[in-house]
Amino acid sequence: MAQTIDGPSLTRQLSEFVARTSYDDLPSDVTELAKLFILDTVGCALGGRAQAKEEVSWVTAFAAAQSAGGQSTVFGEAGKTSAVTAALTNGAMAHTIDFDDTHMPSITHLGSSLVATTFALGEELQSSGKEIIEAFVLGFDVAGRIGRCAMPTHYKYWHPTATFGGIGAAAAAAKLLKLDADGIEMAIGLAADAAGGLRYAVDNGDFSKSLHPAMAAMKAVLFAQLIDGGATGPRGILEYPSGFLNAFSDEPNSEPLLDRLGEFYEISVGGLKSLPTMQCTHTAVTKTLELVGEHGLRKEEIAEVSIVQSETMPGQGMNYAPKSPLAARLSTPFVVSLGLKDGAVKLERFTDEMLADSEINDLMRRIKIEASTELAERYPNTVASLVDIKTRDGRVFSGEQIYAKGDPNNRMTPEEIAEKFIALAVAELGSQRADQVASDLLALEAAEDLRSVTKLLGSV
Repeated sequence: MAQTIDGPSLTRQLSEFVARTSYDDLPSDVTELAKLFILDTVGCALGGRAQAKEEVSWVTAFAAAQSAGGQSTVFGEAGKTSAVTAALTNGAMAHTIDFDDTHMPSITHLGSSLVATTFALGEELQSSGKEIIEAFVLGFDVAGRIGRCAMPTHYKYWHPTATFGGIGAAAAAAKLLKLDADGIEMAIGLAADAAGGLRYAVDNGDFSKSLHPAMAAMKAVLFAQLIDGGATGPRGILEYPSGFLNAFSDEPNSEPLLDRLGEFYEISVGGLKSLPTMQCTHTAVTKTLELVGEHGLRKEEIAEVSIVQSETMPGQGMNYAPKSPLAARLSTPFVVSLGLKDGAVKLERFTDEMLADSEINDLMRRIKIEASTELAERYPNTVASLVDIKTRDGRVFSGEQIYAKGDPNNRMTPEEIAEKFIALAVAELGSQRADQVASDLLALEAAEDLRSVTKLLGSV
C-alpha cells in the first residue's frame, strides 16, 4: 500500500483534521448520537461492576493497589486515582459484559476505550462537556476510518477493539490535551506502534478480551501525555511501507482514511446493543424467539434450529462448549439456547450455573449454524440471519432477521437507551443517582467541568 504522496502524508492530513475540528463544526445529529453512546458506555461499565464481579474485581483490585494519586474516577469507586489507572479500569469494566456499542464496518466496540480515555483525562484537565464530546467523536472517526482501511483481513488475527480502538483513543486524548497536528500525529504514531490484541480472546472469551479496550485507553492517555511533555513519536505511520496498515492488513486500502473527511462521521453508522451478547448472536436469537412466539412453539417440540448467518470470520460465535459466562455471551448456540429456555436473553442469566445447565446443553446440540459469504455480501455491515425451526413432528417455520435491534438501520430510541442505562447503573448508583447521571450525560454539552458529572459516578 506504499504510495507516493504530494504534500502531507495521509496520517498528517488525518491529524490536521482532528486538530482543526471543534465541537461547533460537528453536526447536531452527530453530537446527539455521541451523548447516547457515552451514556450507554458508562452504563455498560457500571453494569459490568454489578454483573461480572469476579472479572471486574481483578482490575479494580489492581487499581487500588497502585495507590496512585490523581483526580480521575474509577466508576463506582470512592476516591480518585491517576488518569492512566482510571482509563485502564473503566475500559475493562465497560467491555466485560459485551453490551457496548458496535461499529460494524471495522467490527469494533469503540465506546469502551473512548469513554475510558476521555473521562479519565478529562477530569484531570477539567475539560468541558463539549470538549469531551468533541474528542469522543473525533477519536471514533479516526478509529473507524483506519478500520475501514485495514478490514476485512485485519480480523483474521486481530481484535479491532484493541487495535483501532487504541489509535482512536490516542487521537481523542491528544485532542483533549489540545496538541497541535504534529503532536496528534505523533500520538497516533505511538498508539499504532504499540497496537495489539489477538482474536484468541474473541474465540475463547477469556479476560484478555476485557483488557483490550482497557489497555488501549491506558496507552492512549500515556502516549498523549508523553507527547504533551515533549516526547516525540513516529510520523506518517499509517501508510509507511512497514507501518500500521501494511503490517496489520493483507489487503490495505487507504482510500477510506480521508474520504468525505468532515462531511461524514463514522459514529453515524455505529450501533448500540439491545442484548448483552456478541453482535453476531443478535439476529439469530431475535428471529428464533420471534418464530417461537408467533407459532406458539414449546422448546420440547423443537428438533433443530438451523441458522445461516453472514460470515465475519470462520468459526465466529460457534463455541458449543463455553467455559465462562463471558465465553457464553460470545456463543451463538448458548445465546439461542438460553433464549429458548427463558423466552428472553437477560444479562443476569450468564452464570456458571447456566453453563452447567442440562437443558441448555441439550438445546445447544439442536442448534446448527452455517456461515454464508453470500449473505455477508448481500447485506454488508450487518450480521444477517436466516432461521429455520424444525419440529419433532416435521413442521418447519422460517424467517430472516437482517438488522438487529440497535443497528443503525434499526435504532433503539433515546428512551430505550436511557432505560438500558438505568437498568445497568441502578445496582451501583441507586435509582436517584442513576437518574441524575443519565440527565447529566444527555445534557453533557452544558457541563463546564466534567467533574460536575463524574462526582456522581463514584461510590455511593
